[in-house]
Parts: sequence; structure tokens; C-alpha cells
Amino acid sequence: MNIFQQLEHSKAPAAVRLVMIVDYIANRDEASFTEICTDLSIPKSSVHHLLEVLTVSQLLRQRADGRYVLGLRLFELGGLAIKNIDLRKDAIGFMHTLVKETELTCHLGILEGDNGFFLSKVESPKAIVKTSWEGKKIVFNRMSLGKVLLAWLPQERIETLIADCTFKRFTPRTITNKDDFLEHLKLVKEQGWAIDDGEDIEEICCMAAPIFNQDGKVIAAIGVNGMQSQYANGKKEKHLASLIKTSKAISDHINSHRAE
Repeated sequence: MNIFQQLEHSKAPAAVRLVMIVDYIANRDEASFTEICTDLSIPKSSVHHLLEVLTVSQLLRQRADGRYVLGLRLFELGGLAIKNIDLRKDAIGFMHTLVKETELTCHLGILEGDNGFFLSKVESPKAIVKTSWEGKKIVFNRMSLGKVLLAWLPQERIETLIADCTFKRFTPRTITNKDDFLEHLKLVKEQGWAIDDGEDIEEICCMAAPIFNQDGKVIAAIGVNGMQSQYANGKKEKHLASLIKTSKAISDHINSHRAE
């Protein structure tokens, strides 16, 4: 059951519609007035007033072409929320060290509800292509962070989380079949790490490893990414060793800290 099904009988329908509109635009990147009315089945008069509230409060912004996108206030609030998450604080120092060792960009990903998100990012000074940001949604079937966040979950939970995956071919290496992807997740769990070898963006390679809590549950995934050339000439094995070492160090740090 998704969040809107849970709120179906809410006593604050206007508030639910506000959330629906923001969520709709967040998933599409942008939307027109007509698209919002039609796809969300909200009367035009209501949408007009709701959009006015959202734009005045800077949760949404209307572009010159009339379409609506997320507003800067949302990014500000998201940043404040991220700063208050202990996991980010626990991991950030290790992430900086990993970037120095590998010269790759480092990400921390988490599962929140039915979605994965980039919780934190440390940019490599040698980064050429910038394709991520804190708060970006993780695509489970095309990103190494997503694979790690799924691989240790019960089968039923995995099935639920990938129900909306389209398995569309983005590059020649994209996994385009659900059954193949489920088999791939078994390999990820068995080997203890995941790779996106040009599956999301052909020129980019990413590797990720799990961070475990005291109960042996994966609470986050840490990953490194860079251009394919940055993994050549034996560097891939070195980067993987640094990644695994860092993921274990973060897990040990978090669990020893929680035990105190």
C-alpha cells in the first residue's frame, strides 16, 4: 500500500492533494497545469489554488513556458533533513578518505519507504561528468547502489520494490528482463558487492557495497563512480578493495558507536 492509499480517507483532502502534486512533479521532473488536473483527477479550480500555495511558498516554481518544477525551498528543506541524519555524519569522513584513495566520486544511498535516494555525495576533483546529487532517486535496476539496497531483502520485498521498474534498455548493457535482474541480485549478495558497468550511462562505471547494522541488515549502500577509463589497467580491482574496506569500516564504526 502506497502513501496515497493510506491517506485515501484523510480528513484533510486539500493537504493530501498538495502532497500528490509535489510527488507527481518530483517523479516527472516537470508538469503542466493540464497534466496535473488530468493525471491526478483534481478539478481545475482546486489545482489553480493549490499551485498558487505551492509556488508562493517556493515548494514549486513555474517556468517561463508555464510548466511547473520543484522549487528551491524543497531542496533547502531536504538539505536540513539530510544534515540531521546520523548515518550521513557517521559515514562522511570515510567517504572523503575513499575519494582520496580512488579519485572517484563517492555516494551514500539509502532505502526510504519504497524508494532509494542518494543521501550524501563527495565529488571527486577529477569528476568529468556530473550525473548525481543529494536527494536524487536511485533507479534500482540500473544503479549499483540500488542493487545493493535490494539484494539482501526478502524476495517478496524485492518484488514489491521493482514492480514499477520498466527495464527499458538505456545502454547495450542494461538488464532488460525482470527474471534476469532477480538472478543478478543473487550474484550481488553472494559476492558482497554490485557493479553498474555502463548500464545506466554507457561511459560511466559504478561499484557499491553494503553497510550493515548490528542485526546484519543492510541500512545503506556506499558506492564509487567515474568514467570507464578510471577503472582500466587494474584500477578496478584496487577501487573495489578500497570500497569493500570502507564499507566494512563504516559498518564497524556505526555498530561500535551504537553499542556504547
